[in-house]
Amino acid sequence: MTASSMAHNVGRHPSAKEERKMRKPLIERKRRERINNCLDQLKETVIGVFRLDQSKLEKADILEMTVKHLQNIQSSNDPTLGLEAQQKYSTGYIQCMHEVHNMLLTCEWMDKTLGSRLLNHLLKSLPRSKEERPLQPRNDAPLPGFPSSPLRGDPLRPTCHGMLEMWRPW
Repeated sequence: MTASSMAHNVGRHPSAKEERKMRKPLIERKRRERINNCLDQLKETVIGVFRLDQSKLEKADILEMTVKHLQNIQSSNDPTLGLEAQQKYSTGYIQCMHEVHNMLLTCEWMDKTLGSRLLNHLLKSLPRSKEERPLQPRNDAPLPGFPSSPLRGDPLRPTCHGMLEMWRPW
């Protein structure tokens, strides 16, 4: 490249194609780094699960052992363990709902209707086991501090009352 062409290129910005060309090695290096970090984490997990020594494992070995381990977990899926975990999750979820409810009661700036909609949404989002029936309202009294109870509602009437639906990333 001559001095005049270098002086000409100093002031101009690279085109999108040239920029992609320059960034490609950097992006590839970062991608490989992420892959290797994940493989290192899998290696540590596999060594712990299979009680192996710290010998050199190839990447293919690590991936094969991980697949076998996941298949073993899937095939030995004990329904009682799944039910117990599901019950613990539901209990924690309900405890969090109570915390949200208590927090909403103390927030003076929170619109009560919006708080009620939030609690309704959380209740509808509560995962239920296949054996469980949907929650039935026990009484029609609204929760203290809210215009209508989030634990009940008319399924035929929309809950948004003319407001925009909440955006969800899924």
